[in-house]
Amino acid sequence: MGSRYLLAMSAAQLKERLSRDREGLIAEMAKRAARGFNTSVEAGERTSWRGSIPAVVDLLIQAGLGEIITVLEMSNLSSDRRVDMVLVGSHPADGELSVVLIENKQWQWARMNRATGRVIHPGGYADVQHPVQQIWAYGESMRRHMSLLNSAHMYHVVNLHNAERAAVEKILPPVEPLPEECDDSVRVFTGDASGRSDFVSFLSTVLSADRASEHLRDINEARVTPNEDLMRAVDRTVRARSIFVLLDEQQDAVNQVIRAVREAGSASNKHVFIIRGGPGTGKSVLALELLGKLNRLGYQAVHASGSTAFAGALRKHLTGPRRKVEDTFTYFNQHGRRDRNELHALIIDEAHRLRPTSSNFRTKPEDRTNVPQAYELIEAARVPVFLLDPYQVIRAEEVGTIEAIRQAAHDCGVLPENVHEIMLGSQFRHSRCPEYIDWVEQLFGQHGGPPVPWNQNEDFEVLLAQSPHGMEDYLRARTAMGHTARITAGYCWKWPVESAETDRMGNLINSVVIDDWRRPWNARREYSRKRIPGPASWATYDTGFEQIGCVYTAQSFEWDYAGLIIGTDFTWRNSRWMATKNKDRATSNVAQDRLHEVIRNTYRTLATRGLHGIVLYAVDHETQRMLTDLGIPDVQNKLQQVLSSSEYLRLRSSPHVDLRLPQPTEGQIF
Repeated sequence: MGSRYLLAMSAAQLKERLSRDREGLIAEMAKRAARGFNTSVEAGERTSWRGSIPAVVDLLIQAGLGEIITVLEMSNLSSDRRVDMVLVGSHPADGELSVVLIENKQWQWARMNRATGRVIHPGGYADVQHPVQQIWAYGESMRRHMSLLNSAHMYHVVNLHNAERAAVEKILPPVEPLPEECDDSVRVFTGDASGRSDFVSFLSTVLSADRASEHLRDINEARVTPNEDLMRAVDRTVRARSIFVLLDEQQDAVNQVIRAVREAGSASNKHVFIIRGGPGTGKSVLALELLGKLNRLGYQAVHASGSTAFAGALRKHLTGPRRKVEDTFTYFNQHGRRDRNELHALIIDEAHRLRPTSSNFRTKPEDRTNVPQAYELIEAARVPVFLLDPYQVIRAEEVGTIEAIRQAAHDCGVLPENVHEIMLGSQFRHSRCPEYIDWVEQLFGQHGGPPVPWNQNEDFEVLLAQSPHGMEDYLRARTAMGHTARITAGYCWKWPVESAETDRMGNLINSVVIDDWRRPWNARREYSRKRIPGPASWATYDTGFEQIGCVYTAQSFEWDYAGLIIGTDFTWRNSRWMATKNKDRATSNVAQDRLHEVIRNTYRTLATRGLHGIVLYAVDHETQRMLTDLGIPDVQNKLQQVLSSSEYLRLRSSPHVDLRLPQPTEGQIF
C-alpha cells in the first residue's frame, strides 16, 4: 500500500513547525497530497488546515500530550476520502493502542434541514451530511480494513472550533439525537471556553504518549484488507445485516431514500431518486445495502437490473425459495403489470441500460406496449431509485439518461421538487489510485484531447502485453497466488449460437483467435459436467478464467486483475480513435456517431473492472504502438518480478499450496 497519510509527527514537533513556518507546512502537505493521493488541494482546504490543525495541537500541548503522534489527512482505507487528523497513543487505563479520529469543521453556525436530515452551514452551496455520521463511518471503514484497530480504543470527534455551542446546538444532542448506529465513543466539541476545556479533559482521559511511536509503526505496517467481495456478501446484506460501510454521499443517499419511503404515504408524495456515479463509486454496494435496510425495516423493496448476467449472479448468491429469490432480484421489463405504487421502493441498478419500452421479440403481440420503460418503473413504486453511469451505455437502444428519467417522472405526475439527483464522487474500486479512471477516460477520448502517458503507481498496475499469451501468463500467475482475474475483449469475433458452441466432446469452440492464441467466448449456458460456467456465473466461478468475457457478462463485476483485448472495432488512426461495426448484431444499424459512443463506452467499461491492475493488448498494430508510446510497462518484466517475489516463493515453498501455473486442456477447464 502506498501513502496512508500526508504527515505524522509528535504534537510538540508539529507545534514547533507551525510556529516556525506554517505556510511552508501547508505547502508541503499540498505537495504530498499531489504525489501520494494524486489530488490538488483547493484554497478552502488550505484555509481549513491553517485554522484547524493549530486549534487541535494547542489543546494537546495544554493537556501535556506533546509526545502524542498527530497523523494528518489519513486515508479511510476504503475510498479516496481522508480523515482530517488521527491522534495516536496509548490508553491511560491499559496501555493499549488508542486512536482519536477528528473531523474538523470551520463552521460558525449550523442547523438541520428537516426535509433532508442534513446540515445547513455558512458558505455551503447545499446542505451536507452530519459530521458525526461522517467521522463514524470513516472509523468503521478503518476498523473493517485494518484488523489492528479492532482491538484498539477508538474515538470519533467532531471539532467545531470556530463555533459557540449556542450557534450549533440544533445539530447536537439533545436537540438532534446522534445517529442510531453511533455509540458513546462519539464526541462533539465547540470553540467556546467550555468546549475547549471539555476537549482537553477528554484527550487526557483517552490518550497517553507512552509507546506512541511504536503504535504508529504498527499502523504503518498493518495489513489493509480489500473491500468485501460484493457477490459473497449478497445473502448477508439482503437477509441479515449491514456488511458494507457506506461513506459520504453513499450514506447520504441511503438516508434520503429511507426518509422518503417513510414519508411517501400517498401517490401524490412519490419521490424519484437519480444517483449518478462513475465506475467504482459504489453504486451496486449502495443498491444492496439499501435493499437490505428497507427489507429489515419491513418495507417492500425490490432490486431491478437490465443485465441478465448481473441479475443472474445476484440470484445465485441469495439463499431461499426460488420464487422468493426471483421476486427480490428482478429485470427491468418485469414491472409493467404491477399496480401503481405496489412497491414501497424499487432499486433500479445499472439504470443507464434502460430500454425505450419493455416489449421485445419475445413479447406476445397482445402484450406489447409503447409505454416507456422508465415510466413503468416509476409507476411501480412510491420511491423508485435509479443508479446510473451515463458513460456505461453500451447498446444503441439503451436510453437510461438523467433527462429521460426526469421526463418519465414528469409524465407520471411527480412534482419537480420530488426528483432528487445525487452524485457519488468517492472512489472505492480504485481508491488507491483514483487517477486511473481519469487516465482511462483520457485514453479512450471520453472528454476530448489525446491520450496521455501513464505515470506508474505502486498501488495500481497498468501493463501492456505484446501478445495475448503474455497477458494470460501474467494473469494466470496472479490466479495461482489466490487472486481473481478475467480476460475480456471487444465483440470482434463471432459468437457461436448455443447449439454450436461446443464440439462433439462437449468442449467449447475456440472463437477468439489471435495468431496462434485461441480461446472460447464465455458459454451461453452452464455445462456443469465440464465445469464450464454460464453467463450468470462466469464472472464469479474460478473456471470462468478459461473463457473470454465480453461487456455483457463483465459489466457490473470486478476482479483483482483484469485483461482487456482491444479489438479491431476501435483503432487509433491519424491521432484519433476510429470506431467500426463489429460482430455484435446490436451495432449493425447504428449511426456512426452513436456507434463511436457505444464502442468507446464498452472499452471504458471493460478497462475499469480491475481492483489492483489491468493488462492491455491491442490487436491492431497502430493502436498497440500508440499504447507503447504512452510508456506503459511491459507485462513480461512484471511477470518475472511476480515469479521471483518473496510472496510467490513463500507460497511455493509451502507443502499445502500448489503454485504450478494451471494450463487449459482442450476443453479449457483445469
